[in-house]
Amino acid sequence: MLRTPRTTGHLLALLLLLVAAPTQAGEGKGAPGSPAVPAPSGAPAAAAPSGAPAAAAPAREHVSTGRRALAAAGAVVPGVVAHGTGHFLLGEARTGWILLGLEGAGAGLAVGGLAGAAVSGASRRVIAPIVLTTVTGAGLFGISLLADLYGVLAPEGGTGSPPRSLPWVETQLGVAYVYDPTFAYRTFLVSGMDLRLSSLRLSGSGWFSLNDDNARLRAEAAYRFLGPRTPESPRAADGSFLELEGAITHHRYTSDDFSITTGEVTLQGRLDLAHIGRTLRGSFAEMGWGIAVEGYRYGRRPLEGNELLIPHFAFGMYLGHAGYPRGEAKVVYDHRHDGYAGGAKIPGLGSGVPGHLGLEGRLYASPRWGLLADVEAGSAYVGRLSLLFRPGDSP
Repeated sequence: MLRTPRTTGHLLALLLLLVAAPTQAGEGKGAPGSPAVPAPSGAPAAAAPSGAPAAAAPAREHVSTGRRALAAAGAVVPGVVAHGTGHFLLGEARTGWILLGLEGAGAGLAVGGLAGAAVSGASRRVIAPIVLTTVTGAGLFGISLLADLYGVLAPEGGTGSPPRSLPWVETQLGVAYVYDPTFAYRTFLVSGMDLRLSSLRLSGSGWFSLNDDNARLRAEAAYRFLGPRTPESPRAADGSFLELEGAITHHRYTSDDFSITTGEVTLQGRLDLAHIGRTLRGSFAEMGWGIAVEGYRYGRRPLEGNELLIPHFAFGMYLGHAGYPRGEAKVVYDHRHDGYAGGAKIPGLGSGVPGHLGLEGRLYASPRWGLLADVEAGSAYVGRLSLLFRPGDSP
């Protein structure tokens, strides 16, 4: 039986502490644990939460274009090796040290996990903590690199502000294209719906091939412990959240005479990076740790089982402060191999072990209508474009 490593518990505790921690001194005061995000020029000032007096963050010392360009270059070279270099050059040493520390922790976890796999021969007895530790380390490493780049390139106040509440209902309808040389399917009709009631979310989605007998159906139920909820709930301090999700997926490859049914549970969260430094306002990081049990059926053969580890991480940014258009975009690594993108194909013995990379964006042009676009690259390539709709009053 797979067990969750102590490292995951420690990182989750750190996530909770960061979400609950007040912003750094000199950045204004607001609700406990919430960063003071100034309204963009020309936008109305937001009301202070819980009746507290609103306090704008003091203006940051003007940074010349030349210095910002130098910081951006430094975030690449030598920043790709020493994360936080861009912030050091920008004069934001505190944030630079935090990003450098995250890089060190991530590199240590990733190297330790890979070393454990080599020493143990990737034994099934210890592979669960090894994979979770390695992916978590890679996540901290990648997030700290992208955060350094974002912090030196983003405008004052960030690229956008998080929504403080979520709609009760959100639907999507679109098309997708999958290029996988192993299978005949290519084009899909994609539909989905999210239903929310305070902290509870129920979701369903379906992918239906238009040129092959192939379909993937998924149902999710999630409970949110903290973060934005539906409009009748108290407004969240920011976009950070923590939730537990359970899901069942059934994927039918009818023309290939087999099917896969998967049950899973995942603990996942988001942290608005304004908690780390004011230059990171408008950006966020996500991490999730999960385990799944799969059942395979080939023709009339007996059902076969398998266990699957499904950690993931992402770095993203909010788009737009007030009014519309408004949304978010993020780059994602997902370790799961049972979707259309599968696992990455790389040279050597490691081929098929890593998961896939993705880029996802959603943008609402009005309170009701928006677009969702994403691409994934693994052993196959997936692209999707969907129309989003939120009926009734939406945040």
